[in-house]
Amino acid sequence: MSNKNINCLLFIFTYDLRNFIIIMHKNLILKGIFLLLIGCETTAPITKIKEILPEPTEKVIYQPDENTSIANKEVLDETEIEIEVQDFLAIENYIQKEISSVISTYGNFNFSKKDEIYELHRYNANKCRIFIQNNTSNKKIISITIFHIEEKKVLKNYKKDLCH
Repeated sequence: MSNKNINCLLFIFTYDLRNFIIIMHKNLILKGIFLLLIGCETTAPITKIKEILPEPTEKVIYQPDENTSIANKEVLDETEIEIEVQDFLAIENYIQKEISSVISTYGNFNFSKKDEIYELHRYNANKCRIFIQNNTSNKKIISITIFHIEEKKVLKNYKKDLCH
């Protein structure tokens, strides 16, 4: 290669390097300006939010008089109401029978949940809950579970003395 060719190549490479350095300086200056602008914008909304939101205050909606609450307690003490709970003796014998026979004997359920395949019903008996599960299609009872709430035990048979 001749001397002219080498000089031409060196000129091209140095020209590109000089332009590269100038472009890098311009990019750094632009990035610095953008950072300053963005930094100022992120701090501005915080002060505005505090001005917009009011401080929460405690608000009393209802406060009964002391005289009325004492009078109500006296009335409740004087009238002791005894709630009669139905006797569910021999309810465990209704397995594989129709659900309508249980309703006709013991009355409507306290709670019912119906699904596509099964239905779940509940009777409340003071300290016990009686759960009855049946098929939705044929209304036959699948299982009867008697659960004692306080002892957290499942009973095989309903016992009035345990559930009252």
